[in-house]
Amino acid sequence: MISPELQLKLRERFNPEGSMLRRQQQRMRDILLYVDKVCRENDIRYWLSSGTLLGAVRHGGFIPWDDDLDIEMLKEDYEKFMRVFVDNDDYVLQTRHNDKYYLLPFAKLRDRHSLLDEYGNNINYKHRGLFIDIFCLDYSPRFAYVGYGVILHSLLQLQKRGHGKVALALIRIAKSAYYASVALLKPILQLLPAKSLNHLYGCGPRWRCRHIEEIMPLTTIRFEGHEFPAPKNSDAYLRHMFGEYDKLPNLERLRVHTSECTFL
Repeated sequence: MISPELQLKLRERFNPEGSMLRRQQQRMRDILLYVDKVCRENDIRYWLSSGTLLGAVRHGGFIPWDDDLDIEMLKEDYEKFMRVFVDNDDYVLQTRHNDKYYLLPFAKLRDRHSLLDEYGNNINYKHRGLFIDIFCLDYSPRFAYVGYGVILHSLLQLQKRGHGKVALALIRIAKSAYYASVALLKPILQLLPAKSLNHLYGCGPRWRCRHIEEIMPLTTIRFEGHEFPAPKNSDAYLRHMFGEYDKLPNLERLRVHTSECTFL
């Protein structure tokens, strides 16, 4: 972890108290606390992942310039979470099944008391509040994962460029065709050897595979003043993903993206 003095300087520079980014981070932390409550009550395993885990290890909380929050679950836990979670006045679960223009194969838990502008990418979504990403991990051949990711990335680019009636109709058709093809190929892919964990259906060709021996059994880590589940070997997990994650990037070349958000 970096020194408290350096952390304070980074916070003052990138996400001071009261700033738009810091308010978004605090709301995402609240969503995570609710997810943690649901998972504890229903014996569901999850852990902080990707940049969120990096932030916990290096900064004790969010990376000061980070504007999202990621967790991961094994497939059986993910499916259980989908079954037991009940939408309420504060939070709604967004999936490709309940939002016709939402293309992604993983869920987002959305806050109902905010309205987020994701650079125009979510303009047709049914739910548009602040969110955390909930990724599903399953064993699958690497080539299939990358192939799915490339196709999915192409669909997302189409979504970014078209908001007219024709474009929206094409997006819905492409979405149906994509997931239908996945369903047809799945029985065949399950017969092939797969030693690594990948995000279900692929989430882009650049994602790194996961290794169960680095994750289980879970431990805990402090994040934004609270204890949350983390991989058994966070150092190995992060080095596979980011390399020398403990070193700060070149701050002068860092581009901070903060989406506009209205708090309701």
